[in-house]
Amino acid sequence: MNEAIENMITRRSVRKYKSDAIPEDVLERIIKAGTYAPTGMGKQSPVIIAVTDKELRDKLSRMNARIMGKGEDFDPFYGAPAVLVVLA
Repeated sequence: MNEAIENMITRRSVRKYKSDAIPEDVLERIIKAGTYAPTGMGKQSPVIIAVTDKELRDKLSRMNARIMGKGEDFDPFYGAPAVLVVLA
């Protein structure tokens, strides 16, 4: 079976991530794959920003939790060590 299809079939939801840093080369491959994702009529050029600084990542988490109406202790990123911000 095609590897992409297999990944979609066996995908599982994640409620917590390891706190280990993602290797730079892996993060770069993920970002590159994201820039090739389909866009509306092919007219959007996405910009993907990787937030790996813990202090900034935590600040974004708190802001996001506040917007969601959750408490300050809620982490909408489920402990992920990196957050990708996609702008298009």
